Amino acid sequence: MEQGLVTGLAVAMAVFIAPLFVDLALCVAGNLLRPRRPGGEARREIRLAVVVPAHDEETMIARTVLSLREAGAGLDLFVVAHNCSDNTATAAAAAGAQVVELNHPKLRGKGAALRAGFAAAVAAGANAVLVIDADSVVSGNVIDATRSMLEQGAEATQCRYELELPGQGAGVHPLARLRALAFRGMNVLRARGRAGLGFSTGLFGNGFALTAAVLERVPFSVNSIAEDVEYHTRLVAAAVPVYWVENAFVHAHSPASSAAQATQEARWEGGRLHVASRATRRLLTAALGGRWRAVETLADVWSLPLSRGLLALLLTAALDVHWLHVFALGCAAVCGVYVAESVLLGTEPMRDLTALCGAPLYMLWKALITPLVLRQSRSRAAWARTKREAPQP
Repeated sequence: MEQGLVTGLAVAMAVFIAPLFVDLALCVAGNLLRPRRPGGEARREIRLAVVVPAHDEETMIARTVLSLREAGAGLDLFVVAHNCSDNTATAAAAAGAQVVELNHPKLRGKGAALRAGFAAAVAAGANAVLVIDADSVVSGNVIDATRSMLEQGAEATQCRYELELPGQGAGVHPLARLRALAFRGMNVLRARGRAGLGFSTGLFGNGFALTAAVLERVPFSVNSIAEDVEYHTRLVAAAVPVYWVENAFVHAHSPASSAAQATQEARWEGGRLHVASRATRRLLTAALGGRWRAVETLADVWSLPLSRGLLALLLTAALDVHWLHVFALGCAAVCGVYVAESVLLGTEPMRDLTALCGAPLYMLWKALITPLVLRQSRSRAAWARTKREAPQP
């Protein structure tokens, strides 16, 4: 009987961690391939506008607006000042943005801000929108690269999205660098890997674009704190792939304090957990209906964060089940290749490798914020600004 319980626990452990490492294996392989493109020459005119949702971003918004204006001269740029208690609207207007003020106590989610921005952009004549967060800076080619992909037939795109590290070079704290590396693996390697295999690359809430046509076909009616993940599951279920924009990027300002980082991480993880529970039926129905690529998206939304997956792998060592140990070794090998590819996608690989020495501490920190993650997984959790220090000029 005792051996039966051990075997049952081993099976449960394998099922628990399998989605993460199967998805990682696919993305590691796909990252070695050229990302899929819609194909063909430009065949339609795209009038692209930018929508920037902003909640109490007075200290950041001017930098973001100026970055976007440099990337696209004459671009229609809408900042949605959403339930702001500071001078976000004034600062955005002074920097050259068109401001949409949305003040409604019952409209608290980022989804509501985006809907208001999308409506304003379409009313002004845009037939596509690019979403940029209010704490971000973009590459000079982000507008042209996104527009080009949309002109070739894409209905949804996602560009490279990374964290902007506080400080430079050796001055970056190892744990901050490690967090940025984990972020790159999630939002760059995995996205690029999916694109290489022909899957939908995913949406990450910043640096994504949608056409007005797809917004009409799949309304942006999501309100969770992981609105990007939830809307992506709806796109996949509707057979609308998100294409990867390879050479354009957006950098978001990284929270400076550990408390702010914990809040942001918990909101991301908790939001994904909430979406996973709601999207499973939708994705399974799509897969059974012949849209088999929905299986990969289902594996993605149910995947553990890598740090938690590695903790689960360590726990398997306590179980005296040979096949489970073989399974864990295979997962560890996949993880090793995944980390190596993530490092090589960065600009300072040697410093990133050195930062990996802090991985055990980072994993412990992730374990300690688990209660906060579970609180954020509740459906009533609201969009809130992450506390950050203003970047140095």
